[in-house]
Amino acid sequence: MYYKSLILLICIASCKVAKQSYVQPTSNINISAFLTEDEAISSIMEPYKKGMSETMNEVIGFCPAFLEKKKPSSILGSFMAEATFQAAKATGERVDFCLLNYGGIRSTLDSGDITIEEVFKIMPFENEITILTLSKTQMDTLFKLQAQKGGEPFVNHLWTDQNSYNMMNGTTFRLVTNDYMANGGDNYTVLTEALERIDTGIKIRDGLITYITANNPLPLTYKSSTN
Repeated sequence: MYYKSLILLICIASCKVAKQSYVQPTSNINISAFLTEDEAISSIMEPYKKGMSETMNEVIGFCPAFLEKKKPSSILGSFMAEATFQAAKATGERVDFCLLNYGGIRSTLDSGDITIEEVFKIMPFENEITILTLSKTQMDTLFKLQAQKGGEPFVNHLWTDQNSYNMMNGTTFRLVTNDYMANGGDNYTVLTEALERIDTGIKIRDGLITYITANNPLPLTYKSSTN
């Protein structure tokens, strides 16, 4: 009798009572298109709107021609890669070339004055500059991926042609890129296996602004070819 009672108690204790589900009532809140602006809030926001407008409309350089992104390469992509390369080089680190992702270019660049707002349109993301050390094998894999994608923004400051690159066995290469790609974005998983990684903390956008300011008018010839 004792054992039967004990077994019954164990069964009761181990049984889980299913929790009952309840449907929480909800209601829609209609937003009228005829709502009037709150003057008190507007007066608070106005100085910030004015300051932002002045900042965004600041002219920092001049572009001699209309630039748009294209594959396998474009002047716009090469300019962004060169500007990113120079920003990384200014840290004092050895850097050999820069590779960015085509999808990271979000707008065109009109001919004429270049404003801060236009730079934000080209690069609206908060991506930062990362420097990676790669082996020759990793470089070969990287270029195969680049070819499969039909081209990416690229500038080279190391080898002169394909033959000189092929002879660099045992050499390590210093790649400038963005933290998104360094983390394996756009299927660049090979970059997560880099021999060394340096996160500079410099935003790509800030690098573009610095480069445009220092190179006015914007030059339109870059070392973009891998051949």
